[in-house]
Amino acid sequence: GFLCQGVSQGAASLVRAREGSSAELSCSLAPTSSEATTPSLFPLHVVEWVRLGYSVPVLIKFGVYAPRVHPNYKGRVSLTRGASLLIERLTLEDEGWFECRILLLESKTDDFRNGTWTFLSITAPPVFIKTPPTFVEVLLGDSLTLSCGAHGNPRPTVVWHKDESPIEKHEKIKVLNGSLSLASVTRNISGVYKCHVSNSEGNLTHYTQLQVKGPPIILISPEDTTLNMSQDAVLQCQADAYPSNLTYEWLKQGQNVYHIESLKSRVKVLVDGTLLIPNLIPEDAGNYTCIPTNGLLSPPSASAHLKVKHPARVGRMLRETYLPVGMEGVIVCPVQADPPVLYVNWTKDGNVLNPDNYPGWMVNSEGSVFIATANDNAVGMYTCTPYNSYGTMGQSEPTRVILKDPPSFRVPPRPEYFQEVGRELIIPCEASGDPAPNVTWSKYLLHFLLQVFISMNLYFAFLPAVPTEAPTAVTTLPILDPPIFLSANRTEQGVVLRWFPPEAPFSPLTGYVLQARRDQGQWVILTSNISANQSDLLVQGLLRVSFYT
Repeated sequence: GFLCQGVSQGAASLVRAREGSSAELSCSLAPTSSEATTPSLFPLHVVEWVRLGYSVPVLIKFGVYAPRVHPNYKGRVSLTRGASLLIERLTLEDEGWFECRILLLESKTDDFRNGTWTFLSITAPPVFIKTPPTFVEVLLGDSLTLSCGAHGNPRPTVVWHKDESPIEKHEKIKVLNGSLSLASVTRNISGVYKCHVSNSEGNLTHYTQLQVKGPPIILISPEDTTLNMSQDAVLQCQADAYPSNLTYEWLKQGQNVYHIESLKSRVKVLVDGTLLIPNLIPEDAGNYTCIPTNGLLSPPSASAHLKVKHPARVGRMLRETYLPVGMEGVIVCPVQADPPVLYVNWTKDGNVLNPDNYPGWMVNSEGSVFIATANDNAVGMYTCTPYNSYGTMGQSEPTRVILKDPPSFRVPPRPEYFQEVGRELIIPCEASGDPAPNVTWSKYLLHFLLQVFISMNLYFAFLPAVPTEAPTAVTTLPILDPPIFLSANRTEQGVVLRWFPPEAPFSPLTGYVLQARRDQGQWVILTSNISANQSDLLVQGLLRVSFYT
């Protein structure tokens, strides 16, 4: 018969060992009671160790011959204390079920008898199989995945920390199977991330420094500033960014300050972003914009207004000022003043100008000379000197006043034009003058057509007729509102139309014109001598069962 001696048939045992150490799986060769008095305590036999799932035995030994060993266990297994199996340099892959089988060659039968199944359990501390880099850079808005994994027995658990705080439930950060991921990176996720793996046999920690790359953030914005002329202006602008290769650009009214003639020789942009403008002049006033950049994505910007207070002064004075004969005109003093101008003194031909000496003359609130009717009295050389609470920066350059005839129409438009829909309409307008006048057109977008539908399929359109006067410099086509109410009643004599005049007409009404067309035909003037005071009209000669507009 078959005998695995010293072990109960059908029983199982458990052997625990740590990875890298050795384990002994027991199996006894003790003789049976009938053989105990024989001279040989260990008769000729075959020892076989099999593993569940392996088609070839782990080890098989016949008598005094050297054992045959499975390739996976070469140099690591041997028999000890008879038939026990010694496994050295254990790995996690060694975990599994093993069975010892013994065949006594001098036995009357030649079958193996199965022995005890032994489960070999291998424990191991965690070992990293994947970790993220120790330093990671990611662009703002991009996705991110940090993968961390380990093997061991029992299976290690993976816990992520950010700046030593566990990452548990987070709106944007997700942890799945040891991997930490974000769909869209934000600035506040920068920090030190720790992957901690552990089981009952030990633990390991891996650190990753995460930096988010992106455009600068402005920490200190420039502020609106008011200074006096000749003072120094300091506009601060401080930003932070990663990477920190910051450069600052300053714009005035959208133009680089180093490209502005009045600024480029005086202005300085300091390393920390501060804009320095020494010895302010009035032209320095305006909006200034700071733009810090590190070359990534769209840079931010911040703006401030610089106000420069100074005595009143005159800008660019025209060398010649033209006034229209017999019409109103203005001699302009281009004042620049902050605080606002208080008053402006004028000279004419070197003498103090008193507007009260000329009827219709006055100095307006802007400091310019207004002349109600230009004539020969206006001809001459003029200068102006503006003043504010800071004083004045002096007299203007002189301007020569020259009288010119106003523009006149050489070919004026007619008061009224008729043209079919879809056809071209040309309205001439030619003017003469010195200098050559500009001709502009305006259109009054007012409703001019009213259609009324009645049960017998009649439509009528009323066009108000008014006198047209071309303006002095602009020719327009005035269009009036139609009557505000129109009704049509059929009688034996014809169709009676009744209406009310339009409210608040653009020009006084002189009469009405009645136009009609039948079945989308051409427009025909039925009558054009309807009095402005008339509010009803009998229309005769219309065909029955026809469509009129």
